[in-house]
Amino acid sequence: MRGLLAFVMLLTAFGLCAQEVQSFKQHNMKRWGIPAGNYSGIAHIGGDRYALISDKQEADGWTEVSIAFRASGDIDRMKFIAHHYNQATAGKARDSEGIAYVPGRGLYVSAENDQKILELSANGAATGRSLSVPTCFSTSNIFPNYGFEALTYDAGQGVFWTTTEQGLRSDVATMTTYASPSPTLLRIQSFGSDMQPLQQYAYMTEAPIARHSPIHYAFGVPELLAFDDGTLIVMERELSIPRNYNRAACHIRLFSVEPGKGQAIAENSIPLREADSNTFLQKKPLYAFHTGIRLLGKKNFANYEGMCLGPRLADGRQTVLLVADSQNRAGNSIYHLKDYIKVVVIKNN
Repeated sequence: MRGLLAFVMLLTAFGLCAQEVQSFKQHNMKRWGIPAGNYSGIAHIGGDRYALISDKQEADGWTEVSIAFRASGDIDRMKFIAHHYNQATAGKARDSEGIAYVPGRGLYVSAENDQKILELSANGAATGRSLSVPTCFSTSNIFPNYGFEALTYDAGQGVFWTTTEQGLRSDVATMTTYASPSPTLLRIQSFGSDMQPLQQYAYMTEAPIARHSPIHYAFGVPELLAFDDGTLIVMERELSIPRNYNRAACHIRLFSVEPGKGQAIAENSIPLREADSNTFLQKKPLYAFHTGIRLLGKKNFANYEGMCLGPRLADGRQTVLLVADSQNRAGNSIYHLKDYIKVVVIKNN
């Protein structure tokens, strides 16, 4: 019964927003010939073109695809265009997690192994320009594999946004695990178009809800998505895989926040674990869903990590694309993970 009451209460809260979000089924990108990958991020780069980033690429760079949509907002078809890899980095690629596009300038990619956000050229090579990351986000201050995953760019405001997947060592007493199921406390960081840091805001996730002891577990914020009005969508993700894989689950919860209405914090502020509750951004629940594996039932497990804006519909609603990391379509004789992509449609903010 672990977490059951909390999960019911969460679904009730999200139900209040059911009228604002429409969700379509997830699509297996293999059906359109998209290469297998570890897709951790996606960005719209103009027209029908999108950039995918993978956290286990053979070399630094990105993958280009085109996506055609139906009038409803759901995906009609996709097409693989090209890999844009910097072969000089073959065998020593960064752990690329997030990707954002700045019109007229190009792509920016975050990685949690070096905690850097670099500008890439069209061929995937680093240009030498990067965002000036505050020292509080150093590699020594993150928990292993819980650094920068999220990256987004607000073209209307000219602002980048990022955060770590879990709280910094200086802010939380311990990392969140199945055995230590507490919310994590994050610093959401903004940067100007000059790539210099702007404001930081405190954010508190929901508590974990996994109910089966896992051998693989992940929790935190893998992605942010900026609207051009200053609103951010925060993706909270909890992945739990039991030993025999039966009842493996990935829970996704989407919230919207408005940093401009919140209280900015200083890089050298008191640890967030000591902060007043009013310090944290107010959250509005948008949508929640889960995928999973049942050995004698449905198998639709998808570990969603990336998110970007799609086209705006004729009625003014905004489509949002979510992509999942299949670990290069890992699996066994029973089941293989799939490179899923999914569309949700959000009422105009």
